[in-house]
Amino acid sequence: MTNDDDKTVEPAGSPLPPPASLSAPHADATRQRGDHLSDAIRRLLHHDGAAVALLGLDGAVHDLSRPMLDLIGAASVVEVSVGSPSDSILRSFLDHVPAELFRGGNSEWRGRMDHLDTSGRQLVFEATASACHDSSTPGGGDIALLLRDITVSDDRTRELVHRATHDPLTGLANRHQMLRRLSRAVAAQRGRVGHVAAIFLDLDHLGYVNDTFGHTAGDRLLVSAARRLEQTIRPVDDVARIGGDEFLVIAGDVGDSVAALELADRARRALTGCVHVGDVDTDFSASVGVALSDADLMDLDDDDAASMLMSNADTAMRQSKHNGRARCTLFTSTMRSTAREHTLMASALSRSITDGDLDVEYQPIHSAVTGAAVAAEALVRWTDPTIGRVDAATVIDVAERSGTIGRLGEFVLEQALADLARWRSDGTVDAEFAVHVNVSRAQLRSSSFVNGVVDRLRRHGLDPAQLVLEARESPLLGSESEVIRSIRALRRFGVQIAVDNFGTGVKALAVLTDIGADLLKLDGSLALPSGSSEDDIRLVRAVVLLAHALDIEVVAERVSGQEQLRRLRSAGCDMLQGNLLGHPAPADAMDFSPSTRF
Repeated sequence: MTNDDDKTVEPAGSPLPPPASLSAPHADATRQRGDHLSDAIRRLLHHDGAAVALLGLDGAVHDLSRPMLDLIGAASVVEVSVGSPSDSILRSFLDHVPAELFRGGNSEWRGRMDHLDTSGRQLVFEATASACHDSSTPGGGDIALLLRDITVSDDRTRELVHRATHDPLTGLANRHQMLRRLSRAVAAQRGRVGHVAAIFLDLDHLGYVNDTFGHTAGDRLLVSAARRLEQTIRPVDDVARIGGDEFLVIAGDVGDSVAALELADRARRALTGCVHVGDVDTDFSASVGVALSDADLMDLDDDDAASMLMSNADTAMRQSKHNGRARCTLFTSTMRSTAREHTLMASALSRSITDGDLDVEYQPIHSAVTGAAVAAEALVRWTDPTIGRVDAATVIDVAERSGTIGRLGEFVLEQALADLARWRSDGTVDAEFAVHVNVSRAQLRSSSFVNGVVDRLRRHGLDPAQLVLEARESPLLGSESEVIRSIRALRRFGVQIAVDNFGTGVKALAVLTDIGADLLKLDGSLALPSGSSEDDIRLVRAVVLLAHALDIEVVAERVSGQEQLRRLRSAGCDMLQGNLLGHPAPADAMDFSPSTRF
């Protein structure tokens, strides 16, 4: 893929999340989300003669022109549902769009795309993609893709066929070609003993390699992974690169799930170990999902069965990542229902963020010396009209897995600063009272996050030290350049950084020494809960001494008992937080008086 200057550009690697299903009840919701498109735009869309797709940045399909519908093999927008062949073709077009368009700012890209239609005819398109980022619109903005047919003469057909069906970096088959092969494998398996196995592999931490060593090093890692897979699979199996860091293996005549998992684990081991990148050796691994062609799937036609099989393997792979990465997971019917529920919940959460239908409660943080309330942590609360009350852990999990965690974090940050400014204005708290807000890796990696924080603090007339951004250990580890730059810039400005859930990671101390922080919050399991031994008490004292030596204050979380409170104060903790001292409450119902528990 080249741009107008014939320079190689970075593929997006499926930057958009899968478009929401357009079958009821999602169709109405999706149409509503596209209502902001003017009638003039829609008339131009359907009369220009070009293949045009209008989508939200969250993946929701707003509209498709008739040529685009014909191109992807759909009669109407409603047919472009998750996992359908037409959806896969549309996403294969989007895979060509450079990732920069999705990272912020209004921008445009022009290039060429190759496509093999259902009749086997080779097509070449002049492509234009334009992104508009607008947090006030549903989905955070829109992207438009326009394709004009500029198919060249027959003497280039063979070359173009290969380019349209293979990944230019690794030489492996691409997503579209692999779906065709998977469809043929399903057809060949009918009436025979055994199953078709789809093995979905995702390289763990490729982003870290790109950030640390550059994209050239990341490309070398991808090529190395492709060669390893080719040497590992059986001669009759197929392998493809279907996304930025994703590979798919198709294996036919697989006896059962045990045999499928053996093949998957062989592939996983091939992508596990040490690889020489640049001047250093780096470890890498893969998360793997496996799906088999069961009886229910074989009731579908070949193309639909192939799409469903790939989707099931993808779901299993995501479960592997959720369970800790570097492992194989077999798809089950329970995962299908769970994935469906997750999709519905993710869509509902996205709407709630856009509409502001979320609540923020605050839990006071008290001084371990005076008992006075010196800060409060902002905690998001979500009650959906259909789903009901969703616990905070589930909200965060859904937001992280669906890609809305950044928007959720921005909502909570804005609300927390507005409430703090109001408390200051009416004299409820003093000028040193701080509000704690959780921040995600996605926010810390954003180039606009620091400026956004600074602008909000100035707009609300707050001192930077009154904001404490809490981040778990994992976003702070790995030395990602964007994260480190954000942390350092925020601390220079005066914003405080807290390491949340300290003590749950294997490299907890590295965060304090390598990146730096102003506070650390002891995880509840470390904060001397009921049944703690003398060894536990000595460990907490050692952590407190280390933190104080680094000029870092210590906050103990989940304080629930009087004896636990006494021990934590004795160990030297600076601040305490938990239901013993104050339950989370809405901003208007907060009690800032000193705790009577001291």
